[in-house]
Amino acid sequence: MDKIRAMQYFCFISETGSFSAAARKAQVPVSSLSRSIQALESELGAELLKRSTRHVAMTEIGKIYLDQCKEILAAIELADGQVGSYQSSPSGILRISALPHYTEFRLLPVLEALQARYPDIVLDLELSGQVSDLNRDGVDIAIRGGSAPDGRVIALKLEDNTHRLCATKAYLEQYGTPTNAADLQQHKALFYRAPAQVLHWHLQCGDEWLPVDINPALISNSVRVLQRALLADKGLAMLPAWCIEQELADGELEWVPIKETLSIVPAYPAAGIYMLYQRPQYVIPKIKVAVDFLRSQLTCDDF
Repeated sequence: MDKIRAMQYFCFISETGSFSAAARKAQVPVSSLSRSIQALESELGAELLKRSTRHVAMTEIGKIYLDQCKEILAAIELADGQVGSYQSSPSGILRISALPHYTEFRLLPVLEALQARYPDIVLDLELSGQVSDLNRDGVDIAIRGGSAPDGRVIALKLEDNTHRLCATKAYLEQYGTPTNAADLQQHKALFYRAPAQVLHWHLQCGDEWLPVDINPALISNSVRVLQRALLADKGLAMLPAWCIEQELADGELEWVPIKETLSIVPAYPAAGIYMLYQRPQYVIPKIKVAVDFLRSQLTCDDF
């Protein structure tokens, strides 16, 4: 039995939900695929799949084994890719998973420039804020916000992601400039809605973070919508510099300093945007040139 091939067939079945669809994807007869799965189950001494005439489902141990299979197959693909592309020019599919809002405001023009410089690289761009297991999910480069990730991957800080209070000059002239948290009661807020909850503002009081007493003018999961409302003098917002840098430079917007420290995510009052990749993959030309190019375009630090 070719165990690696049997594991691939097993993964295909999990993706397609049937033996016939998996066989078409593998380009083998259904009978060959079925024999491989039976031999795999026999060697393991465990039933991986529950079969019926119309449905195939994973057993409990099958689900556990599937995760391990994906990691093993991804590691094999990585090793093959390193050997095959070590001396080659940058080419092939480059999988990037990035924050939607950061992509819209900062990343897209940089990726366009990357492709112009390396036309043989094909971008596979996923917009997501979900934490990725780079090895399991087959992601070459991930761009995420938050605090510095753990040491299992290389994490390069691209820029600061600390959210600060801002408004238009026209809004401040009309409603007054707050100087402390108590003044915010007289103002309106533009709140961001994250996937799990609305990110209400909090102020630091010693070791505690307390909710800010301010009424909302708008709630949205789109930074672009919040930016438009901000520029239309609808209220105050907590935003990072990277999404309003041009408006700040032009004088359309300004920071509003107050005495207390504010945060939309108290656990990470000072956060960053990070580029994540696996150290062993850096030798692959398409990943090396992409990491180096993104770093040069999105940071001001000397490395």
